[in-house]
Amino acid sequence: MSKRALSIGIITHMGWVCAGIVRLESGGDLRIIHTVRVDTCYSADRESLEPYHVAGGFDGLTRVPAPDDPAAVIENGRQKQCAATLANFSQLKQAVKQHGELTHAGLLTGRGRLAPTLDKVLASHAQIHIAEGDAVRAAVASALEALGVELRRIDKKDLLTVAQEELGLDRLAILSELGGKAPANEGPWRQEEKFAALTGWLAASA
Repeated sequence: MSKRALSIGIITHMGWVCAGIVRLESGGDLRIIHTVRVDTCYSADRESLEPYHVAGGFDGLTRVPAPDDPAAVIENGRQKQCAATLANFSQLKQAVKQHGELTHAGLLTGRGRLAPTLDKVLASHAQIHIAEGDAVRAAVASALEALGVELRRIDKKDLLTVAQEELGLDRLAILSELGGKAPANEGPWRQEEKFAALTGWLAASA
């Protein structure tokens, strides 16, 4: 990566992501540029927030009447999800442009496996949550591709192991390095933001 290149680390949730943008300075020093929540849905639009819940007849944990065509609800919801995600990541890329060009990304992934058919997915609330996670990650990946950002996927359960192997630091040294930093934008700096920044650090170092 060039001196002005930025890398973003992303941890997904239903309807939003936790993002940490970093830059490697001369000599490999890590700078935390920006931490922020990025929405992947439209406000008050449940189809874009949780298309599989809507299709399966769930409002949170509450059972509600299911739609007549759940597949169409999912397709429509995911299209809106992708559009919202692209718009919000485009704004974020522009917002940090003064610090450099966003060129790399790290995305934490899960290990949940979907059932083989949509009917089986929608019959299980646990499966619905796996599907929602997959949908958000797919929307993020699509947005990053459209923005020309190179994406690396990292298993979230292996994050610290991968970091130790690739950065040549032990767990305590990594956590100490992150703990001694603070985002330049004065954004939140909780454990999740630190792990998002670590994910971006790995994407920048690959």
